[in-house]
Amino acid sequence: MRHVPDDERRVRPVGCAPVAVRIDVQAFCDSVPAAVGAAAERLRQDGGVGELASAGGGVQAVVRDGQAAFRAWVGIVERDFAGDCECAPDGVDLCAHAVAVALTAFATDVVFASAATPPGAEPERAEYLEAVQRLAPDQLADLVADYAVRDRHFAALLLDEAGLLDAD
Repeated sequence: MRHVPDDERRVRPVGCAPVAVRIDVQAFCDSVPAAVGAAAERLRQDGGVGELASAGGGVQAVVRDGQAAFRAWVGIVERDFAGDCECAPDGVDLCAHAVAVALTAFATDVVFASAATPPGAEPERAEYLEAVQRLAPDQLADLVADYAVRDRHFAALLLDEAGLLDAD
């Protein structure tokens, strides 16, 4: 058997697809501020976390918080656990909605990819969001309604998001 020098024994990165990882749930919970963790647990206990869906190597769900609903996503980004939520101001990574999604995912043994892409990370999406923000609410409503009339798939997504899709 050939002797392998110490410097050759080190793990070296190789070009491969992301692998599945498991999260140290206790370490995650310990890293979350107590107030955020308590709010997340309340959301879970109140049934506020909707159905989990795989997205970009992470997981997302709609989280109902009182009368409001927010889409929250969590996943592994650059070796750190990260979140993305419609409620969170810039710079806030893990709000209560994202933590509630994470805790729900942990409870159902979701396995995360080692390298995920948050929903807002695509450059085109940022450009579209900027365009949407420049429109008046009635302009945006007209544009969405016109597009829904032309695209049945988009219409179904719109009605589902609004809670208006018949389940019959």
